[in-house]
Amino acid sequence: MKTNLPIVKSGKIILREINSDDFIDLFECGKSQLMCKTLNWGPFYRLFEAKYVINEIYLKRPENGLPVGYGIIVDNKLIGVVDYHSYDDIHNSIEIGYFLNENYWHKGIMTKAVKEAIKVAFNHLEADKVIIGSALENERSINLIKRLGLKYEYELLNEYKDENHLCLYYSIYKNEFKGE
Repeated sequence: MKTNLPIVKSGKIILREINSDDFIDLFECGKSQLMCKTLNWGPFYRLFEAKYVINEIYLKRPENGLPVGYGIIVDNKLIGVVDYHSYDDIHNSIEIGYFLNENYWHKGIMTKAVKEAIKVAFNHLEADKVIIGSALENERSINLIKRLGLKYEYELLNEYKDENHLCLYYSIYKNEFKGE
């Protein structure tokens, strides 16, 4: 799998690879208890936590055959992330995860960003299938997934933050995606 990502522009949104200079903006996204409520990490309490995540997780992904991931950029500021965090070479499928600074919710930004990330998964990374999972209680995320045409595939009980969460997983195949 390719590990480099092309820069993508969609209106006022730019998707570009996350870099070490993004730690302050990433901290701003990840310090929100509300934003992190349905994620398996966070919130951040100190800047070094965001710096650690960038340097030790995102920037090390190419060592494991994965792309670094996209920073969602608006007005030269990272306001969220769309990343490719898991790859299954048997099925040539990639799983996408995402989050957005809560100050930018309800503006259609994440829908555009995830749609572009799916295009990159199929056209640049040459995946045959994209998977996106969401905690059952994250209705906004599930609605976004369905709007983009992904179909329910399976569910898992995942433990994070010392609680069990039912997570629903949706997928779409390259020949089904209508994201021109």
